[in-house]
Amino acid sequence: ESPKTPSRLEPIPSTKERRISRPNFKFRRIFAAVLTLTLIFVIAWPLYLCHLANSQLNRVEALSTLPAGEGETWLIAGSDKRSDGSDGGVSGADIGARSDSIMLVRKVNSMSAIVSLPRDTAVVIPGYGQNKLNAAYSFGGPRLLVKTVEGISGVKVDHYVEVTMGSVTQLVDVVGGIELCLDYDVDDPDSALKWQSGCHQADGATALAFSRMRQQDPKGDIGRAERQRQVVSKLADTLITPSTFLNPFKQRDLAIAGAQNLTCDTDSGAWALGKLLLTYRSAAKNRLTGAPPIANMAYYDGAHGAMVLLDKQKTPSFWSAFQKGTLQPSQYHQFQ
Repeated sequence: ESPKTPSRLEPIPSTKERRISRPNFKFRRIFAAVLTLTLIFVIAWPLYLCHLANSQLNRVEALSTLPAGEGETWLIAGSDKRSDGSDGGVSGADIGARSDSIMLVRKVNSMSAIVSLPRDTAVVIPGYGQNKLNAAYSFGGPRLLVKTVEGISGVKVDHYVEVTMGSVTQLVDVVGGIELCLDYDVDDPDSALKWQSGCHQADGATALAFSRMRQQDPKGDIGRAERQRQVVSKLADTLITPSTFLNPFKQRDLAIAGAQNLTCDTDSGAWALGKLLLTYRSAAKNRLTGAPPIANMAYYDGAHGAMVLLDKQKTPSFWSAFQKGTLQPSQYHQFQ
């Protein structure tokens, strides 16, 4: 049986119909290209940056065996290790490096809070007896520092982040500088800080000196901790801006500069650092930053020079509130 012949041929599109279909085709191509680029920017690029950072982060065994509890806590240690100066840090002999600044950053429930522990805080270091807090790093590195801080606070440390002096310089320079404020003049040869009272745009070297200066601060370590938190807060604010978000080259430079100069515990990485940045920023915005209650800024035990003695009456409730997420600004040390 012969095949049936179609009753009629398919109609040929008119010239008008062809003109209408071409723009639609071009629109679909443009839409597909924009969608592809958007997906790359929103998904693929952040994944690449995370991979880049994770591949270059320094790692160290730091965490204790305490069971994890509710919330998440980071211990930030600013190391005073010297280098050859090529990384933007301070050059010189590296004799018994200590933790120059120590901060706990915690998020639990909806609360984010920062606690700066003075480096000269009188503590009992496991296996070494009473000494200044920053000696724990010198005696036993990050792991002993974490264990000592957990003993003081009663709070489990989930992430350890060590910041070198060179990383401060490089990160501030990558973002193009940050505005810092100090309401008195400084000419301090120890930190190399020269400052006129007021707010000024600071490059990396100036931000590092701003963080390190102590001798001419009327508040001593308390004032220095305030300035260190100011540097981190201003840096965090600058990192989360449209100029950074829309500049992939700056993002890549930041990822490299940060990763190469930061040391994390073996279980943490770029994702934990990102959450730390947001938690820190939230705490600073809500003014939940400061030192724990202090009883004596110049306590002497006859063996270790002047130390900072925490207030034994007030610190139990302070650390309990810090752990539970109920800490109030009034509970921090109030400098007289």
